[in-house]
Amino acid sequence: MDELIHQLKRWQGRERLFRFAWGLARWSAVVLGGLATCCLVDWTIDRYRDTPMLLRILMTFGQLALYSAAAVWFLYRLRTPSIDVLAGKAETAFPEFDHRIVTALQLNRPTAKTQGMSPQLIGDVTREAVALAARHDLTKLAETDRLRRAALVLAPLALVVLAIFAFNPKLVLALVARQALLPADIPRSVALVPDTAKLWPSGDPVKLTFRVSGKFTESSVGTAIVEPEGLPAETYDLKFLERIDESTARFAADYPPSSVPFTFRARLHDGRTRVPGEVRFEPRPVVKTVSAWLRMPTYVDPEGKRTYERFQPEGEVTALPGCGLRVAIEASKPLKSASLVMLQRTAAGVEEPLGEPTTMGLDADRTAASAVAAIPAKAVGYRILVTDDNDFANLNPPRRGIGIAPDDPPRVNLLPEILKDPRDPGPIDDYEVTGMPLVLGGRVQIGYAARSPLGLDRAFIMYRVNDSESWTPYPLAPTVADLAKTGKFIPELGVFENSGEDGKVDFYRFPSPDIDSEPPGLEAGGRYNFETAALNKTVNGKETKLEVGDRVEFHVAVFDRNPDPNRLPGRSESRIKAVVTQSQWEDWNRQRDQSRERLKQLEERQRGVFGGAAPAAGNPFRKP
Repeated sequence: MDELIHQLKRWQGRERLFRFAWGLARWSAVVLGGLATCCLVDWTIDRYRDTPMLLRILMTFGQLALYSAAAVWFLYRLRTPSIDVLAGKAETAFPEFDHRIVTALQLNRPTAKTQGMSPQLIGDVTREAVALAARHDLTKLAETDRLRRAALVLAPLALVVLAIFAFNPKLVLALVARQALLPADIPRSVALVPDTAKLWPSGDPVKLTFRVSGKFTESSVGTAIVEPEGLPAETYDLKFLERIDESTARFAADYPPSSVPFTFRARLHDGRTRVPGEVRFEPRPVVKTVSAWLRMPTYVDPEGKRTYERFQPEGEVTALPGCGLRVAIEASKPLKSASLVMLQRTAAGVEEPLGEPTTMGLDADRTAASAVAAIPAKAVGYRILVTDDNDFANLNPPRRGIGIAPDDPPRVNLLPEILKDPRDPGPIDDYEVTGMPLVLGGRVQIGYAARSPLGLDRAFIMYRVNDSESWTPYPLAPTVADLAKTGKFIPELGVFENSGEDGKVDFYRFPSPDIDSEPPGLEAGGRYNFETAALNKTVNGKETKLEVGDRVEFHVAVFDRNPDPNRLPGRSESRIKAVVTQSQWEDWNRQRDQSRERLKQLEERQRGVFGGAAPAAGNPFRKP
């Protein structure tokens, strides 16, 4: 009996194996089908964008649910027939058993109800069943069709899986790893990585660049997708820009000027950027104001201790040779650097930098800067270049002009000849004697006024007799006045209030109204009574005294403070005085008085014509 049971259990084990193989084949088909479907969905979406993590989670847990359900189902279908069922199948397969196997199994169980049955009969049936079973291999009755069907299912699946894995093992492993929610990237034939600076100046065009590696050509064209903040996405052509090495290149797309932050990505062949790039904008620095001061040479200060400056409106500079320049600016934001660039004009008329830029010093909050620089002789202007903490430079550096003023000597003018005590009332014109001849042995009144932006240093009366070739200098001594005693200086007379009618002032330099901002001695004046009794003339190589009919010519020459030994003085117009006799002088004076009387009579007649006050002298047609 044990042999019969053993043979039936072997058959039962084989049935179990075949059923498990068939169930495993069908479960594997479900697993591979589900896995392939999810991998394909992941691969397709990833080609254009990152597969949403929520979708990946749903696919992963969906697969787990599907595979678990399939496993339960197929395990349920794995129920192997009992040996009683198998015994019945054996009796069906071999009619000669004639129910002996099932009967023997049932009667030989410990729980069998054999009361009233013959033990001999039970033994005979059992021996016959064992003898018949010994003549047959019951395991051959196992259903091998399930094993064949399992092979027909598993073999193609295995071939497909192996073929795909052999074609691209990295892709297969990455896709499977992603189904397990591992952080794996799907490999592509082309890899793109954003290579664009994150910060750009507002209003500038942006060149979107990407490092590209893999299978591409220089003629490959991709797509850059730009998503401005709050605006629809835009696409631009992505084209080859330059080679980095044999396997890597840089591709670029041109984005128009903007100030709206955006993110961007790109696609080329089957590759795309894994992480989007980001661009934001920052305003460029702007120079809001430019202020300039002309720095006068130190010799303008007689003491040589101060450097005086002159404000230049709008930063436009009119300079003198040897002057410097101080420039101060205010910017729209904190600066990293600022520089002052001198400009020169080439022969072609193009402006270009002149010399090295001058670094400007920044203030504490870095929104203002200043610098002091020399003004080269060829300078025609200057520019202000600034950069901020992002190394953004100002887009249109402000340009200011530099004009080099003529280096003229001091301006000197002779005053009208006026014989008037400054304290006497009445208009100055009533005392004017301009053009008065020179009485033999008399004196000439020489009043003058001078001015120079460089300050006045010394003055001379230059004279000659009868157009002689050489001029003789007569130095004028500097005048130091106590205004409390002398009274204020009267420029139109060239003397002080208390100088008197015959007073003289050699060379009076006006004091500075503010010594810290304005140098002294920019203007000067005086009035000198030039005695001619000691003058001589040269005739045939001999010096002789002046005679009636001789002519004395003179002018005033004034030097500024420029220490150049070749510096020329400024000179006034020349006046010529004819030497006359006393009677001739009286005739001239009489004629002058008569002219004044005629002018007075004319004024009275005009007053009668107009029926009112006469017009001011000098313009009889001007209405009162």
